[in-house]
Amino acid sequence: MVKIYFILMAILVFTVACGNEPVDVLVAADGTVTTGKLLSIDPGRAFLSGGTVDVPASGRVWCLDGRTFAGEITASGGTVRSGSSSVQQDSVFLIIWGDSHIIQETHAIDAALGWHDTGIALQQGEILALHTTGTVVTETGTSTPDGQDKFSSSVSLAPGATSGQLVFKIGDHGQPVAAGSEWIGESQGDGNLIIAVNVPLEGSIEPRGVYTVTVKAGTFGSRPGTVVFCPATR
Repeated sequence: MVKIYFILMAILVFTVACGNEPVDVLVAADGTVTTGKLLSIDPGRAFLSGGTVDVPASGRVWCLDGRTFAGEITASGGTVRSGSSSVQQDSVFLIIWGDSHIIQETHAIDAALGWHDTGIALQQGEILALHTTGTVVTETGTSTPDGQDKFSSSVSLAPGATSGQLVFKIGDHGQPVAAGSEWIGESQGDGNLIIAVNVPLEGSIEPRGVYTVTVKAGTFGSRPGTVVFCPATR
């Protein structure tokens, strides 16, 4: 996990050094940090305004909307491509070259059953993306995964989230996070991914309905030989 910490600190340092102006950051397998605007990517090489970096030809692209695709990566004219998949550069969350193992599962989250342990074990810093659909009924009415305008009560599973919102935590004692219909980020701890619909522990009516949650989880780039690109939008 040392490399994860180094990457995050590098992004922070270079953001501050540039007067709080975000910059693209690429961390090579040996820990070398290159910054500046991403100009293009050829198979095996990334070109930034701050320098050229050798990268493995194959990698994985994570998008801000939770999509992910892998293979030989190229980029030009503001578009990142791999095979038949492409995305605008400003929609990229992260690019990882090298070991980019990913887990993808779909889980049905019943509003009436409280916390659901997915069995997906995460480590600090691993990438997690959630895409959720469906409707449920709570004590305050019908809800989508983004929740209702009304905030939940102090006895809800996640008091800081809105009523009916899709929430998750890492491990039994993790801090609940409001996810909504789309969420992508890094695991803030070690443990199983646990998901729920945000409803009171004992509501005035029995909550009902199911959300369908597609979970994607993968390595951040802490394994040997991996190269990580974090865009300025990150």
